[in-house]
Amino acid sequence: MFIILLDEPGLFVFPSPADAVRAIEPPDAEAEIRAAFDDAAVPYRVVWTRPNQYSRALGIGWTVNFGEYHFVPAGPPDPAALVSLLEEHPNITNPPEAKAALASLLARMRTV
Repeated sequence: MFIILLDEPGLFVFPSPADAVRAIEPPDAEAEIRAAFDDAAVPYRVVWTRPNQYSRALGIGWTVNFGEYHFVPAGPPDPAALVSLLEEHPNITNPPEAKAALASLLARMRTV
């Protein structure tokens, strides 16, 4: 299980970091990802293989050429940080059926 906090209500849950990359477009990854953990409490960060490129379009707006990114572990497991994240966002999950899995994970992490 891979858990992400975006600039949107609730936690987003994916089967793996690779699934999260497929679901979160690069501009959103650049601007909206606030935290990412796996179910072993390992924090992750975004690493850019190719950054997004922005350019002016006809002088009236901006266009973006999507970059490429992936997630990498950002340090050792941090159960306290994962518990805090889960406790701060208990009510909304995407997908909704992940709520029970997150509650179970929270109970398990509290015993670590």
